[in-house]
Amino acid sequence: MSHFIKRTIFIVGGALNELFAALLLLLLCVTAKIICLKKNTIFFGMMHINNLTYGAQAMRSKGYTVQVVPFMIPDHEVDVIPYDVNLRRKYPLLYFHFIGHYILTFWVFIWSIFNFHIFVMPFRTRILDRTVWLKFFEIPLLHLAGKKVILNTYGGDVATPRLKRRHDLKYSLYDGYIADPRYCAYDEEAIARNTRRLEKQADFIISAIDHVDYLERVDEYFHLRCIDTHSIHPHYSVQNQSPVFVHAPNHRLVKGTDKIIEVIDSLNKRGFPCELKIVENTSNAELLEIIKESDGVIDQLLLGTYARLAIEAMALGKPVFCYLRKDLYKFNPIWTNCPIINVDPDNLEDELELFLKSAPEEKLKIGKKSREYVEQYHSLEYVGYRFDTIIQKVLKS
Repeated sequence: MSHFIKRTIFIVGGALNELFAALLLLLLCVTAKIICLKKNTIFFGMMHINNLTYGAQAMRSKGYTVQVVPFMIPDHEVDVIPYDVNLRRKYPLLYFHFIGHYILTFWVFIWSIFNFHIFVMPFRTRILDRTVWLKFFEIPLLHLAGKKVILNTYGGDVATPRLKRRHDLKYSLYDGYIADPRYCAYDEEAIARNTRRLEKQADFIISAIDHVDYLERVDEYFHLRCIDTHSIHPHYSVQNQSPVFVHAPNHRLVKGTDKIIEVIDSLNKRGFPCELKIVENTSNAELLEIIKESDGVIDQLLLGTYARLAIEAMALGKPVFCYLRKDLYKFNPIWTNCPIINVDPDNLEDELELFLKSAPEEKLKIGKKSREYVEQYHSLEYVGYRFDTIIQKVLKS
């Protein structure tokens, strides 16, 4: 059976089935509202964002009951990232075919409205995203059930770099997107329509970094990224014969990996010996051990912001080289204290050369400032406090 026929059957059959499902969901949502759950319960879903497990840890320390429920978990994260529910293992008979996926979608929605009050979700990969038309009414249904919905961007859920290309930016996500077939397949018109609709429906929207390029509404500029600074300890002293830099790209074209390789080769040829370790498809625990024994981390040259890799590297006391867009500082005020060495494709070689020439005490100073920055702005305590403040504001609205 061709993909077209399967798709047609799914759309027609799904649309009809959802007419009956809608009546059931309406009844269950009203019932869930009457039951009145405790308000300190949070559902994080359904994108596999490994950092949310830290966010959940931060909120549990504030007295919330939290579950992180991704629809799918990448193989390299299974048994490594402590998600609270693994649907693939819990419902194997349903998980491995599209009809089963469809059933699971409704089951998770029904289970969640009877167990949680606050729903923290991205703009895409929400609970009902796999439905034909009910996905357009997911937030209204949650409101009918008396729930509060906080939308938290992760990037790909709102990014439309081709549709909203910033010609005033010399370096941008656009450069990686146009060269990567995976991203070129995205329907940016559909993503933009989805974003505009959900901006009108959500109770609260939190976003920061470069995600704000694609949003018309942001209620609070806040980057929901944190790590357990009590379990990651700084490691300032290394004994490498030549300086070692770590680069761990999840998408080479978007991170500017080819340019980084070119610069390291050039430095070696010019008499500045150094080594580049490119780490891919490796568990987070292994990656941290590799970073621990490095002299620094080179993150990305195009996105204009930093994420988990840079945060963990700074927590380990490592100098980080990363491109931070100047126009994003106003949306990310904590950056004014950020010790990241701001690099781009044009100045990376010069900045690395300066670093290689600098005295050991100067490198140590950057490493210590990096650790202090993460403790101040990306610890469980700080993010838990900020997010708890947001939730209390939403509950009162």
